[in-house]
Amino acid sequence: MSKIAILADSGCQLEIGQYEDQGIYIVPLCITLKGKTYADQRDMTSLEVFEIMDKEKIAVQTSQPIPGDIVETLEKIKAAGYDEVIGLPIGTGLSSTLNAMRMAAEIVDIPMTIIDTKGTAGNHKYLALCAAMLIKAGKKLEEIKTTLENLVEHSGTIITTPNMTQLKRGGRVTPAVALIANMLKIVPVMELNRELGGKIDTLATVRTFTRAKQTMVNRMVELGVNAKEYHITIEHVLDPQAAKDLQMMIQDKIGNIEIEVRELPAVVGAHMGVGGLGVQYIKKYS
Repeated sequence: MSKIAILADSGCQLEIGQYEDQGIYIVPLCITLKGKTYADQRDMTSLEVFEIMDKEKIAVQTSQPIPGDIVETLEKIKAAGYDEVIGLPIGTGLSSTLNAMRMAAEIVDIPMTIIDTKGTAGNHKYLALCAAMLIKAGKKLEEIKTTLENLVEHSGTIITTPNMTQLKRGGRVTPAVALIANMLKIVPVMELNRELGGKIDTLATVRTFTRAKQTMVNRMVELGVNAKEYHITIEHVLDPQAAKDLQMMIQDKIGNIEIEVRELPAVVGAHMGVGGLGVQYIKKYS
């Protein structure tokens, strides 16, 4: 039987080096601010990035892992006796990490089955841990691939931000659009479009942040998210109160559902700005 490892990037929020005994290896995404590039988690945490954004009001860019880091990690995996790798990169709509993993696998000459997570953060983390569980249970590679792809198709991410200043700084919207939106107090609600590999797409525009949170909850209900079959992650950028409020709204509407609350990964939060809020849902493996 083949010995299978998992390769993911730091968007999945699993700590680098902490899960290698479970066969999960993490490569850092890149964060650039004030002209210097840092390795996510290794050089700077998401929280540190957000605190700098808040204090210095600067634009932050994010990018795929350094190709050499991926090659080095795959060589480490191969040296540890693994025969095959399951690649779980951040969604193709958010980054080109998937292609970088594919090229690195060719360089190292190790078979890799890559699955587009079509997202990141909490759902990404769930997929990596689920893959490790399936491998430990002795499931074959094709069955693992089918299971993970099915979970991806029953997952989603909805995000909002109280202002569009950081989206403007990062070039996600034009200055004119951001100015008009902030003047009119328009709050965008967006979701990651699975058909586009997780690319950010507009869901609705509302007048208040409270209404935005209600829209997020209503969207999940509309899509059939329920307490029995789904896991939810609420993530924020320096706004734990907004996350708590959203958690209460979800529990009131959906019931006693399993919810994890934490900060957004830098790769998403850096573009949303302070106050950014996201909710993710994914069907649990059973």
